[in-house]
Amino acid sequence: MSDARRAALHAAFKATGYVVRPHPLVGNRKHVLRVDALHRALDAALTAHGFTTWAFLTAWNPHAQPRPPRTNARLQQRLLALLEAQGHPSVSAVGVADDRRWFEESLFVPGLSRDRALRLGRLFDQEAVLWGVVGGAAELVVCRRT
Repeated sequence: MSDARRAALHAAFKATGYVVRPHPLVGNRKHVLRVDALHRALDAALTAHGFTTWAFLTAWNPHAQPRPPRTNARLQQRLLALLEAQGHPSVSAVGVADDRRWFEESLFVPGLSRDRALRLGRLFDQEAVLWGVVGGAAELVVCRRT
């Protein structure tokens, strides 16, 4: 992938709303996460359940290449099954471009370590994952190996 393409992707990631759908683990309300932003309401909900970290993951569109809906659905189901098998709870989520030109079904995973989020991103050939710690800003974690 060219440096220009990679820079454009990272600009797109920053121009994305990472929407966590309502669920008891997140205080039964929708949260819209942003790269480099604090999310105090989410932090409070996670703290109430004993979580200190979180990750926002997807298996859609490996290598940042659009895939057919059936392929994306199959990949996403694999990610969900892997998380479930490892005992990680997840919440339905979606990443939506600010200009609404694209979206990716996703999963919000409370309690996931940065290292584990990075490994899962790499396993599913993702360019980056969003990760955070309660009280800190959401971090875009690059998955590619340099």
